[in-house]
Amino acid sequence: MQAFEYSAVDQQGKPTKGTISADGPAEAKRSLLARQLYVTDIKPAGGRTSSFNALIPVGLRTREKIGSKELALITRQMATMIEAAAPVEEVLAALAQQSERPAVRSVLSRVRTNVMEGMRLSKAMEQENATFDTLYCSMVAAGEAAGALGPVLSRIADHREKSEETKSKIQSALIYPAVLLTVAVGVVTALMVLVVPKVVAQFDSFGGELPALTQIVVGVSGFLTDYGLVLLIAILLALIGLTFALRQSGFRFGVHGALLKTPVIGRLIRSVNAARFARAFGTLVLGGSPVLEALMAAKETVKNDPIKLALSDAITKVREGGGVANSLQQVEALPPMLSYMAAAGERSGQLGIMMHKVADYLESEFDGFTKSALSLLEPMIVILMGGLVGVIVMSIMLPILRLNSLVLL
Repeated sequence: MQAFEYSAVDQQGKPTKGTISADGPAEAKRSLLARQLYVTDIKPAGGRTSSFNALIPVGLRTREKIGSKELALITRQMATMIEAAAPVEEVLAALAQQSERPAVRSVLSRVRTNVMEGMRLSKAMEQENATFDTLYCSMVAAGEAAGALGPVLSRIADHREKSEETKSKIQSALIYPAVLLTVAVGVVTALMVLVVPKVVAQFDSFGGELPALTQIVVGVSGFLTDYGLVLLIAILLALIGLTFALRQSGFRFGVHGALLKTPVIGRLIRSVNAARFARAFGTLVLGGSPVLEALMAAKETVKNDPIKLALSDAITKVREGGGVANSLQQVEALPPMLSYMAAAGERSGQLGIMMHKVADYLESEFDGFTKSALSLLEPMIVILMGGLVGVIVMSIMLPILRLNSLVLL
């Protein structure tokens, strides 16, 4: 279906504007006429982009989606308006009209159309799985079932805002080291390719054997000069090959398992995935989802395949009548604190709250580790860069010092 922007008048002659999803302009007009709206103008939403997309065969079209950060804001707005007793279809229409991005208008318009045709909001969102993931739709369904859609959307907004905040912190913290590393690699490469060959060429006319350090640097410089482009292409092809290989479940499972066994990185991966799982599970339970459904939806937020497989086994045990804490305790890849807090939550009847506390602790631990690691990474890059430049300078200075000795003799 395609989104269309329309201008129309109602039976009283009052002008109105909006968006509607349909397979074509004719169907859009029929749908509007059924609502007793008389179309004066209709066009694809987003102008040229939507028109171009309409020319592409349906099977080859790119699925429009709403970005993660923008979805967090839209969810917060939906929660506020629904808690103020606004009807769902009016909320979707208002959010679609106020957005400047064609993709947002199209997605929300399609959701609104399905809702107006009698579909539940969670089911309508499932049709837009490029934007609304399984966890999001499960939480909305739980909110609808409990009659607390507004509060649940508010919890979803909290969850997504927390995720975006964590992502933003990591990205901001990585900017300076990434720039520093790029500059370091660029400077060293420029010295090796442009400076070293010209300086060393001056020593050829004097004959004699160059110092061992100089010979090593000259050899590396010659290799980069002759095969640098080939090496760069090989690295790019290797990265592309690794990307495609990681799409294969068997290879990806092996890589994820190896990362879990890495001393420092493995602990970090465990903490991040445990925090993500606990946050999602706790949010779903607080939103009114049954525990089993909450576990299944929260499992999809885990990005490590061995941990996800172990969680599947734990969920099977819960389905067979086992307790949540005892089942999670069997997942060795998860921190023990998760099962301990789950046991406390089961005893006190505050499972969702306990899961949020676990997530808070693990996320704070991750933040502390990240800050410490990055604070060490920056001086390490500076030291490494200084060491490489020092080696290059020494390789140039040693022949010069040897020549000065020969002249003095």
